[in-house]
Parts: sequence; C-alpha cells; structure tokens
Amino acid sequence: MSSLRQHALVQYALLVAASLLSYGGALYGTFVFDDSAAIVKNMDVRNVATPIHTLLRHDFWGNNLTDPTSHKSFRPLTVLSYQLENRLLGLNAGHMKVVNLVLHTIVCLLVLRLYQTVWRDSGPFRTSFWAAFVFTVHPIHTEAVVGIVGRADLLAAIGYITIMLLYQRWLVSERRFGSVVFLVLFLLTIASMLCKETGMTALVACGAIDLLKRINWHHVRLPVRDLFQTHRACLVRVFILASLSLAIVTMRLWIMDFESPKFHRMDNPVGASNSTTTRILSQSYLYWLNFFLLLCPDWLSFDWALGSVPLIESPLDSRMLLIVLFYGTVATLALRCNESKAKEIKISLALTIIPFLPACGLVRVGFVIAERLLYLPSVGFCYLLAVGYRRLIKRSVVFYIPLCFLCTMFILKTQSRAYEWTSEDLLFRSALRVCPRNAKVYYNIARLATDQGDRDTAFTFYRHAIELHPEYEAAHMNLGNLYREMHELDTAERHLRKAIEIHEPFPSAWMNLGIVQAARKDHQAALASYERALELKPNYANCLYNLGNLYIDKQNSSMALRYWREAIQQNPRHSKAWANILALYDNRGRTEDIIRTSALALTFLPNDTAILFTRANAFGKLGQYETAEELYRQIIAARPDHAVYRANLGVLYHRWGQRNAQAIEQYRAALRLDPSLRSAKTNLLKLMNST
Repeated sequence: MSSLRQHALVQYALLVAASLLSYGGALYGTFVFDDSAAIVKNMDVRNVATPIHTLLRHDFWGNNLTDPTSHKSFRPLTVLSYQLENRLLGLNAGHMKVVNLVLHTIVCLLVLRLYQTVWRDSGPFRTSFWAAFVFTVHPIHTEAVVGIVGRADLLAAIGYITIMLLYQRWLVSERRFGSVVFLVLFLLTIASMLCKETGMTALVACGAIDLLKRINWHHVRLPVRDLFQTHRACLVRVFILASLSLAIVTMRLWIMDFESPKFHRMDNPVGASNSTTTRILSQSYLYWLNFFLLLCPDWLSFDWALGSVPLIESPLDSRMLLIVLFYGTVATLALRCNESKAKEIKISLALTIIPFLPACGLVRVGFVIAERLLYLPSVGFCYLLAVGYRRLIKRSVVFYIPLCFLCTMFILKTQSRAYEWTSEDLLFRSALRVCPRNAKVYYNIARLATDQGDRDTAFTFYRHAIELHPEYEAAHMNLGNLYREMHELDTAERHLRKAIEIHEPFPSAWMNLGIVQAARKDHQAALASYERALELKPNYANCLYNLGNLYIDKQNSSMALRYWREAIQQNPRHSKAWANILALYDNRGRTEDIIRTSALALTFLPNDTAILFTRANAFGKLGQYETAEELYRQIIAARPDHAVYRANLGVLYHRWGQRNAQAIEQYRAALRLDPSLRSAKTNLLKLMNST
C-alpha cells in the first residue's frame, strides 16, 4: 500500500473517530421537538404500506400540499427513509439517531474529498484535513445529527456534495459525454431537493466554483465580447447550470402550486413585518447572528421565535455596529484579490453563502434562525477558518495550540449539546439560558409538564409564556384545557375564547371550546363550535371523535357511531374512537360486531390493551375460553400492574369450569395489586365459599 493511500486512510479514520467521539454518547433518548410531528404522528411514516404516489402529494409533516395550512416543505425521499426504517427496525429513536450519525460521518468523508478535489494542499499544514475535522466536530451540526428530522439536511448534503464532486471530476477529465453528465447532475439535484429544499442550490455552487477557479476576476480588463471568447467553454457551462437551476426552482414552485406557504407572524416576526426598513435591518442582523453561531457556537437553542431576536426598527439601534462589522468582514474577504490564495477565500465564501440562499429572507420562511440550515453553509465556513489558521501557523507553529484547543472545545460542546437533545425536558430547559424572552420555550416546557402530569409547572410556564407574549393563542388554548381538566369551566372558556379572538381560524381552539360547552351541557353551542372546527379543518379526526361524544350525551347513538367511524377513517390509529365504538357494541350486546371490529382495529393498533381487553371479554362471552385466555395473557404481559385485567382473567377461569384454582390465583394477584378492588374481593369470597 502506498504511503499516500495510507495517509488518506489515516485521515478518514480520524474523521470517523471524531464523529463517534462527538455524538456516540447521545445515541439514545426519545423523539424530541419536531420529531413527534414529522415522524411519530406522521401517518406517511407509521403506515409502512403508504405508496410513493401518496408521499408525492403530502408535505414533510404528512399533510396534503394543497392544504391551506401546509408549510409546503416537500421532502418525500426523507419521509421514505423514515418509512423504510420503520418497516425494517420499527419506530425507535435510538436506531434513527444511529442512522443519522452514519449519514453525518459519510458527509464528513465527502467534505474532505471535496476540499481535496477543489483545492490541492501544499506545505506541511493539511488545510483540507483540518477543515474537514472542524466540520466533523462543529457544535452547530448537533441539531441536524441528533435531531432525527435533521436527516433531511444530511441526505440533502450527501447529494449536494456528490454533485459538486462529480462536476469537478468531469472538469479535470476529458469532458466527454457532456449532455449525459449534465442530465445526471440535473437528476441528482432533483433528488437532493426532494430530501430538502437547500439541495436545489447544488448546481449554482458548481457554477460559482467554475467561474471563480477559471477566471481571474481581479485581472479582467477585456470587453465583454473578448471575455466571452476567452472563457467561452466556462461561460457556456455556467449558462447550462443556471438554466437547469432555474428549471428546478420552477419545478419546486409548481409543486406548491406557485403559492407561498402561510406562516404565523410569531414564527418569523422579521418576515411578517410591514416595514421594509425593519425587515432589511433585522434580516441583516440575522445574517450576523448566523455567522456568529458558526464562529462561536455556544449560544444554541432549539427555537428562536417570538422574543428571541427583537426587531431592529431604527438605524440608531446599537446592533447596527454588528451589522456593519459583518458586512465589512465579508467585503474585506471578498475584495482581497491580490494574494495568491485569494481564490480559495472567494470559493469558501461562495460555498458558505449559496446553500444559505433559500433561508436568506428573499422568500418568507417560517423561522427566525434554524441551526440545522447552517449544516451545508458550514462546509465553506470551515475551510475559511482552516485557511486563516494556516496563515497563522506559517508565521509560527505555536498557533497549532489554539487550533487544537478549538477542536477540543468543539468536541466537548458537541457532546454536551448532543446530550441535551436526548430528551425534551433537557432540550427545552437548555433554551432558557439562550432565549430567556422566548415565549415558545416556556410554552414547550409547559406542554411537556402537562404530558407528564405536572400541572403546577404547566400552569406556571403557560402563564409566563402569556406574560411574555399576550397574543400567544396556543398558550391560551392549552391553559384553557388545563382549567377544563380542573373543572374550572368558566376560566377555561375565557382562555379558549381569547385564543379564538387572537386567531379566529384556529380549529383546535374551536374544538376545545366545544368540549367545554359540552361539559356544561350546552349542546347547541358545542355543536356550533365543532362545526366551525370542521369547517376550518374538514378531516379533523379528534373533532369528529368529540362530536360523536356529544351525540352520545344527546342519546343519539346512531349519529355518535357515524362520527366515530369518520374519525377512524381520517385517523385509523385513533384508539379512543375505536374504544368507543367497541363499548357501544358491547352495551348493545353485539358480540359478533365486537369480534369483527376489534380485529380491524388491531391491524392499526396491534398492542392496544383497551381493544384487546374488549375483544377478550367478547370471546369469553361466546365461550371461546382458550382464545380469550390467550388475549388476557397478552394484555397482562403488556400491563402486569393492572389489577382489573387479572380480575377479569379470574372471572374467565371461574366461568370456564374446573379452573377454580387458577381463578383464585388471579383474584389474589389482582388484590395484591389493588386491595380495594371490590369485584375481585366479592368473586373470591363466592368462589371460596362454593369450594
């Protein structure tokens, strides 16, 4: 093996080791933040039989692209990767994080190869390796790697860098089969775009590198016609790349029916501002802030909405100094053309800026800052950083010390940040240090506390969120739901009506208002609220379920059954709707319908104990004791601490005959779990007296 190949293998091994060292300790935990909506609750992912043509009609979150509430984020290849993984390994956060880490490691190796292809290292300092090493351990990548929805960025990056590598390889070859090469690049760019929208800029990056490498713009003094004749081949290639890029952008706009997605003002106050001056100044400050996060990635947060970054409404704002510093730095780097290595600085800037273009504010987006969107721009930034260190080290090898210190600090910060991404509680609370005035941070902590049954914390943080942002309709709605659970219906209704007052087309608030009104037996008002919710969101399974509950209250079981069936048509995994249908059949003595319907329900919810329990009872009533016993055993294995299940298994043995000993055993087991379970006590006494 040649020494050159050995050297390359050592570099690759070090990058793999650095990737594992940075993220290997955080390959556990749960689905956090956007993972829930994009994966856990996304029927396109959960239903492994979802065909590809259905994925092509849905956005990243599983909603129809034509839905007015859709964010138009079209990433079917990423969704397909989740679906395939679910089919092979099941929905397991640990497995999915491992896949993300493998993809990140592949990207790191590709990044090293890209650096080596675009620039040739000279001298003892290996710029390409150090740049790739910094890229591998950079903390700004944590969200993309450990957050499972970040797979979209990882897959898009693999496609993006592969496209640039293929183009550079073709340029240094004999440049044969140009039409085929451009067709392949075009298709690969579409594939990258179908992983994430940033992929569509790959051909633009190829063209920019081509122009910057082959034309010395500092010495260009030729007329336009002579310039074209001198660099005709290069300009023709760039024109073809630009045309293909325009076609891809047009295709992407066609996919979303040339309609802009509708975002809430609170998601991105900068884009929603009515003042052009405020938008320009605030967006410029966001450029600085993104640059600062790349330079000093200590100030990291899962969300930057609401009060995280106050708008700049006047040129007299003190933050204007930072904006001037940022633009001055970029201009200085771009205009320093008199040095021999100026091209690599310009190319680095191009690789930093071009993949950031979809998020630069020219098109309104639904976020203020999204750290995972800096994954691809950091490819150029890391090389720029390595070039700076190379110049310092040429003056003195002492500068290796701060470089090694920087890499060590990046690894430690990445490990720490990756740990915070292992649970929502750690993730949400970590943002309090970074964005203490972000109402959405308090909202998410309160929502998580509600799920955990910690009402005191939920009340405190919902109220704090509303103090920071009084027009936070979702916080008002959820606070209203908490008051409803406390049976404080007047206060609950006040908050729900406030949510609707802030944002009238709010289907969840209308539905929850209907639940409060139904609890107060105001059936007509509840019906009107449910109908308004369904008008805003026609396929709203939860609302259809609650409408069925309303008709049960009105003693209209036929209508209730109709709406529960509609609910499971919209969401076949709606366990409460299935349970209510089965309970209704049980009350009517329709045992055969229970057997048939529960079998269908279990195809969608195979481990739902409530459905299994109803099915077991039905088989017991039909005298099919062996089948019932098997179901009860399955239920008890899943829920060994539920006394009712053991008590009912005791009833089954009691009826079965010649099984009294087993019945007694189950009754006693039930009473050990719940000594106050009256039915088990009574049945045990009857059985003991009879024997």
